Amino acid sequence: MKTLLTISCLLMLMTSFAQVSGTVVDGQQIGVPGVKLKNERSGELARTADDGSFKIEAGKGDTLIVSMLSFDTVFYVVQTNDLSTKFAIRLTEKYQDVEGANVIRKQMEGFDVGFLPPVRGVQIYTGTNAVIELAELSGAKSTANPREIFAKVPGLNIWESDGAGIQVGIGGRGLSPNRTANFNTRQNGYDISADALGYPESYYTPPFEALKAIEIIRGSASLQFGTQFGGLLNFIIKDAPNNTPFEFTSRTTGGTYGYLGTFNRVAGSKNRLFYQAYHQYKRGDGYRENSNFEQHQAFAQVGYYLTENVKVRLEYTHMNYLAKQAGGLSDVLFEEDPRQSLRDRNWFRVNWNMLAFHYDHEISRKAHFNVRAFGMASSRQTLGFLGKITQQDPGGAREMLLGTFRNAGAEARFLQRYDVQRKKEKMEIRGAFLVGARYYRGKTIADQGTATDGVDPDFDYQNPNDLEGSSFTYPSENIAGFAENILFLGDRTTVNFGLRMESIHSGSSGYYKRYAVHPVNLDTLAVYTIEDNNSVERFVPLFGAGASFRTSKRSKVYANFTQNYRAINFTDIRINNPNILIDSTIRDEYGYTMEIGFRGIKKDFWIYDIAAFSVFYGDKIGLAPKAGTTVKERTNIGNARNMGVELFTEFDFIKALRDSSRHSLSLFVNAAYIDARYISSKEPNYVGKQVEYVSPFILKSGLKYKTGPWSFQVQGSYNSSQFSDASNSILPSGDAVIGEIP
Repeated sequence: MKTLLTISCLLMLMTSFAQVSGTVVDGQQIGVPGVKLKNERSGELARTADDGSFKIEAGKGDTLIVSMLSFDTVFYVVQTNDLSTKFAIRLTEKYQDVEGANVIRKQMEGFDVGFLPPVRGVQIYTGTNAVIELAELSGAKSTANPREIFAKVPGLNIWESDGAGIQVGIGGRGLSPNRTANFNTRQNGYDISADALGYPESYYTPPFEALKAIEIIRGSASLQFGTQFGGLLNFIIKDAPNNTPFEFTSRTTGGTYGYLGTFNRVAGSKNRLFYQAYHQYKRGDGYRENSNFEQHQAFAQVGYYLTENVKVRLEYTHMNYLAKQAGGLSDVLFEEDPRQSLRDRNWFRVNWNMLAFHYDHEISRKAHFNVRAFGMASSRQTLGFLGKITQQDPGGAREMLLGTFRNAGAEARFLQRYDVQRKKEKMEIRGAFLVGARYYRGKTIADQGTATDGVDPDFDYQNPNDLEGSSFTYPSENIAGFAENILFLGDRTTVNFGLRMESIHSGSSGYYKRYAVHPVNLDTLAVYTIEDNNSVERFVPLFGAGASFRTSKRSKVYANFTQNYRAINFTDIRINNPNILIDSTIRDEYGYTMEIGFRGIKKDFWIYDIAAFSVFYGDKIGLAPKAGTTVKERTNIGNARNMGVELFTEFDFIKALRDSSRHSLSLFVNAAYIDARYISSKEPNYVGKQVEYVSPFILKSGLKYKTGPWSFQVQGSYNSSQFSDASNSILPSGDAVIGEIP
C-alpha cells in the first residue's frame, strides 16, 4: 500500500512539474528570438531560439514572465494541457521604433541580406547599413570567397590575396581594399585589427562557417565605432543554442588545387550557462606555383546569466597560418603564364591571439548597459627576397620583417529609450540616447633584418640584437567619448545626431641603418645607425547627422553627413624597402561623407536600396613616382573627391506570383558607379586624375533557385580597369607596380 501511494505521488508530481515547450510569436505570428522567460515560482530561466521556440521547467499553475525589449511583458499561467502539448505565447509591440524589425527580419530571410533596425541592444543604426545573414547563404563557406559573401553589398571593391578566404580585403566607395584597413573591423563588437590607430590592417578573418551575420554600417551611426572613412565591419559569431545541453557540428570541404577544409563545433546551454568552441583547419596548394598554405583557427566562449537581466561572456580566439608567397609578375610574364612564380623562398606567417570579456545589463525595459574589454598578443612575419620582380633572387641570406602587436582596450555603452508627449501638437516624440567611452592602448614593434638562407620557413634573425635593417617601437594611446541621439517624430520622420571626441597619442622610437656602397664592386664601405624618435598628440572632434522619412511601412528615404579622420599609420612613416621612399612631411588624413538614398522591402519578394554619395578625402596618402628618381614616394598626394551611385535590388519571381515557402527563384543586381578624382594636389599633374585602386564601374549579379533545403546559384562579377598610382600611368612599369590594372 505504501509503495502504491509513493508511486501515485511521484506521478502527480511529474504531471504537475515538467519541462514545457512552446513558441513566442509577435502580432504577425512570427517567432521572436532572444525572448526571456522566467518561472516566477522557481526562478528558472530560458531564452527563445532563432525560430522563437523555447523549453522551460514549469508545472500547472506556474506563471511564466515573458519579456523582450520593445514588447509588452506577458504573464502566462501554465494550464494542464500545456504540459503535454506545445503552446504559443503572443507578444504585443510596445515601441514602434523597431519598424516591425521582426517582420522585416522574417521577410528578408530568403534574400541573405537586409537592413538593421534603428535601435538594437546598446547600438543605434542609421544611414547606409547592411546585415548579411549567413544561415541561408549559398556558396562554399569553408573557402570564404568574399565575392560570394559580399556580393549583395553595393559599392565594394574586393581584393583576393588567396583562394581560401584567409585574408579578406574590401574597400567601399573608392577606398583602398588593402587588408580592409579603411573599415573599423570587429568581431562580436571588439577590435580584431593589428593596431586600431597605427596599423588597422586585418590579418585575421573569422571562419565564415562559424558566423551568424556580418554587419556593415556607414553614415552618421558609424561614429560610435570609430573615425574610419569606410565605417564598421562587424563579424558576429553564432550564438550557443538555447535549450540544448550539447550540440556537435562537423563539416568537411574539398576542392581543386589540393584544398581541404574541416570545421568542428561543440555548443550548448544548460539553465543559466552557455558555451561553444570550434576549430577550423585549411590547407591547399594554391593556384600558382609556390603558393601553398596551411591554417588553424580556434574559438572558445563561455557565458553565464548572473541574474535574469545580467549576462557575462568570456571569449578566446586563436589563429595561425603559414603561406608560401609566389611573388609578383610583370605584365609580360603574366601573359606568358599567370601561374608561374619567380620566388621559391618567400614565406608569410601569422599568429593571432585575442581575449574578450562582455558584460550586458538590461537595467530596465528602456535602459541597457554594456561593457566589452579586449586584449591582443599577435605577430606577423615576412621572409624572403624583397627586391623588385625584375631582379633575380641571388640566393643567400633573406630579409625578414617581424611585426609584434600588443594592445588592450575597453568600451562602455549606455542606451536609454525615452518618450515625450506633446499634447498641443498631438505628437509623441520617442527616441533613444546612446553615450559611451573607450580607452585603448597599444604597442607595435617592427623589426627588419637579415635572416637565414635556404628555402625553408626558418623565421630567425642572424643578428637579433643588432638588426641590419631597422627596429622601431610604436606606442599608441586613445581616449574617446561618443554620443548618439535618435528621435522618432511621429510615425514617419526620424532624425539623429552623433558626436565623437578623440584624444590620440602616437609615437615611434628606434633606429634604422644606411649603407655606403662602393659604386663598382658593391662592397659595403660604411654603416650608419640613425636614431629616430618622435611623438605626436592631437585632439579630434567629429560630428555626424542624419534623417529619414518613411514613405510606407517598409520603405524610407534617408540622408546622412559624417566627418571622418585617419591617423598616420606606422607603415606610412617607416619602411625599409628599396622600392619606396617616405615623405618626411607626411600628415594625417581628414574628410567627410555625405549620402542620400531610398530603400525598402515589398513583402517577401522584392528588396531594394539605391544611394548617391560623396566622399571628400583631404591630404590623401598614396604612392607616387618621385621626380628625378626611379622609385616611388609615400606622401600626401592631395585632396580627392569620390562621388557615385550605388544600387542593390533582388526580386523573387516565384514568390511574387504566389506564396511559397519551399520554392524560390530570385535575381539580384548589385551595381555601382564611382568617379574618384584628385581635385587639388601639390603635383599639378595629378589634378583631375583618377584615385588609385578605384574601379569606376562595379557589377555583381546572380540567379538563385531554391527548393526545400537545396539551393543552386550562378553569379558573375565585373570590375572596370583601375590605376595603381596617382599619375594614372597606362603603360606598366618594369616592376609591375605602376600601371593600369585591367
